[in-house]
Amino acid sequence: MNENLELLEELQSVYAAKYGFTIWLTDENGETVLPPVGDNELCNVLLNLKQNNLITKRKPGTQKAWPNHTPVFYDVFPGVYVLTASISLENAKKYDLFAGFMIEDETQDLIIEQLKTAYQDDINWEAILANTPIISPSAKQIWKGKIEKVGELISQLLTEKAERSIFALQNELFHQGVQEREHSITHLLHNFFHRKKVFEFLGLAEEQDNTFVVTEVIGEGIDAFHGAQFSPGEGFLGRVLLTGEFDFWEDVDKDPRSIFFKRHQFKPRSLLCYPMKQHDGSTKLLFGGNIHKDGFSSRELEMAKTLGIMLEAHSFIHHLQRENDEQLRRLSSLIEISKLMVAAPDIKRIVYILVDIGLNLVEGTFSCLVLRDIKDDKVKLISRGKSKGSIGEYAKDVAKRFFDGNSREQQMPTVQVTEGGDRVVECPLFNRGQAVGILSVGISNQSEAQLQEHINYLETLSIIGGISLQLAGKEEEEYEEKQVNTLFRAIEQFDKDAYAEAENAANLAGKYAMNLGLDAVVIKEIIHACQLSYYTPEFIRDTFPEKRIDLIVKEGKALMEGNTLTWAEASVSRQVVALAMTYIRNDSIEAIPKQILGNETVQAFISFVTEFQVIEEEIDLAVLPTERKIDSVTSTIKEMDLSPREQEVLDLVIQGLNNKEIAQELYISGHTVKNHVTKIFQKLDVPDRAHAISKVYQLKYHSG
Repeated sequence: MNENLELLEELQSVYAAKYGFTIWLTDENGETVLPPVGDNELCNVLLNLKQNNLITKRKPGTQKAWPNHTPVFYDVFPGVYVLTASISLENAKKYDLFAGFMIEDETQDLIIEQLKTAYQDDINWEAILANTPIISPSAKQIWKGKIEKVGELISQLLTEKAERSIFALQNELFHQGVQEREHSITHLLHNFFHRKKVFEFLGLAEEQDNTFVVTEVIGEGIDAFHGAQFSPGEGFLGRVLLTGEFDFWEDVDKDPRSIFFKRHQFKPRSLLCYPMKQHDGSTKLLFGGNIHKDGFSSRELEMAKTLGIMLEAHSFIHHLQRENDEQLRRLSSLIEISKLMVAAPDIKRIVYILVDIGLNLVEGTFSCLVLRDIKDDKVKLISRGKSKGSIGEYAKDVAKRFFDGNSREQQMPTVQVTEGGDRVVECPLFNRGQAVGILSVGISNQSEAQLQEHINYLETLSIIGGISLQLAGKEEEEYEEKQVNTLFRAIEQFDKDAYAEAENAANLAGKYAMNLGLDAVVIKEIIHACQLSYYTPEFIRDTFPEKRIDLIVKEGKALMEGNTLTWAEASVSRQVVALAMTYIRNDSIEAIPKQILGNETVQAFISFVTEFQVIEEEIDLAVLPTERKIDSVTSTIKEMDLSPREQEVLDLVIQGLNNKEIAQELYISGHTVKNHVTKIFQKLDVPDRAHAISKVYQLKYHSG
C-alpha cells in the first residue's frame, strides 16, 4: 500500500474532519488498511476498548443484505451506529469503508445506561454523547451520499494502484525476457508460476511431427496432461492455433469440449491460451487457468497476455543473441585466419587453411580447392571430407566452368548439386582479375537462411584467400627475382662483356616480346633466360627446378647454332631469345641466317629493330608461381602437449571429420570423442574448431 498512501490518508483526514466522523478502511478479511482517523470521541473511545475489536469488522451476513457500493447504517452497540460502504475493484479485491459513530435522537439516556453497564463508569459518557452526531431522516441520506463519494474516490486510488501493479509486473516480466538470456522459457514459466501465484496451472504445447504435444505442465492436478496431443482446430487449444489470437473460456467443465481434458485426468474450470510465434515461423501455445475457479478477472487476463508476450519476446531475443554469438565466433575465426594467412604469405599454407577452415566453419560434408596454374593451365586439387561422388570428376567440371575464359562473369558464389547429389557452395578466388582457384564446400541439409549465412562467410573466406594468394605469389615472385638478379649480377664479377651482352639481350628480348603481345608470364621467362644465358641449362634447372628457364636457354642456344632444333619446331619464346642474343652478340641483323628470314617471328623482329630504338627500362610483371607439394600438419600435432588419442582426434578434426565420423574411424563412442574435443579446446585455449585449426597452423609455420 505504499503507492498513493499519502493521498488516501489525506482524503481520509479531510472527510473525517468535515463530517465529524472517525473513518477507517479494512480489506474483506477485516485487516486494517487505513487505521481510524478523526475526532469522533465516542468512536475513538469505543475503538480503544480491547473488548470491542470486532466493531472494526462488518457484522456477519450484512454483506449479502445490500448491493455493493450502497452505504448502510448498522448498530455496533445498542443505539450506536456506524455507516459503512463496500468497495469492489475490477481485480476482484474488496474493501470496507467505515465512518462512525452516530446515535438516534432521544436515545441518549438509554445509551448512557447501557454504556455504564458494559464499561467502567468513570468515563463521562454524557459529555461524549452530547458531541456525537445525531441521526435524522434528512441527515441519513446526506451522510450516505457523502460516504458513497468518499468510497468512489478511494476506489479510484486503489484501482490506480492495481493498474500500476500490473504495469510494474509487465516491466518485471519484460526485464526478465530481455536480460535473463541464460534461462529457458520453461525456467521463466516456473519462476512466474511460483512467485506470482496468479493461476492454478500453466503449460506449454509445441509442434512435433505435424501435431501439437503438451511438453510442459506446472500445478496440481495437471501432471497427467503432460504428453497430450491435439491438432489445429481440435478443442479449446486447437482453436487458438487457427485464429492465432489470445482467447479464454470460463465454466469450462460445463462445455462438451472439456471431454478432451477429462480423458487425460485433467479437469480445469477456467482456461486461457496465448499463441506465441517463434523465430522460425512455428507456434508455441502458452495455456493456463484454474481448477477451482470458474472465471478470470480483467487483471488476470492482462497478466496472461503479458506473460505470453514476454515469453515470445524472450524466444526471439534469445535466438538473436545466439545468432549474434555465432556471428562473433565466425568473425573472430575469420580475423584469426586472416592474420595467419597474411602474416607470412605462403601458398601451401593458404591452400590448406582455406580447405580446412572452409570445411569446419560451416560444418560441411567436404571441402576442396581447385587451384589453377596460369602458365600451363593445369589444375591442382586439394580436398578434405567425404563427397558422395568422385571428387576428381567434380574438380574437372568446376575447372571447365570457371576457367574457360568467362570467369569474370562468375565472380559471385553459386550453389550447385553434384552428380553424386551433394549440394555445394562454390566461391571463386581471384588474383588480379583472373580466377585462380575455386573453393567448394559441401553443405548438408539446412534451411535457406542458414545456407545464405554460409554463403556469406565462404565468400568472405574466398576473398581473403584470393588476396592472400596474390600476396604469396608476389612474395615468391620477388624472391625469385632476387635469385635471378643475384646470379645475373654475379656474371659481371667474372666476365663484364658477357654481363653486358646478357643485359642488352634481356632488354631487347623483353621489348620485342611485349611488342608481340605475349603473356606477361612468358615475357618474364624470356627476360630471365637472356639474363641467365651465361650459365649452363643444368645449373639453371638445379637452381629453378619448377621453372622453364633452363629449357628456353637450351633451345634458344640450339636455334642459334642451328644444329639440333629447327625454327619451325621451336616455340615463340625460344625464337625471341635466339634472335635477341644473335643480334646483340653480332650487333647486326645480317647475322641472322638467311634461311630463316621467311619466318614470321624473324621478319617481325627485323622490322622491330629497324623501326624502333630499344629503350632500356625495368619490366615488373607478375608471375603466378607453380604450386608446391603441400605437406600435412600431422607432425606439428605430435609436437603439441596432447595425449596420443587427443592428437589422433585433432588430426581428424582438421581433416574435416565430424564427431560421429571420428568415433567410427577410431572405434570409440561419440561421447568419448566429444570429451576429447572439449579437452583439446581447453589445452589449446580455443573456443571452437576454427580457432584450433588456426592454432595448429600458427605453431607449424611460426616454428618452421
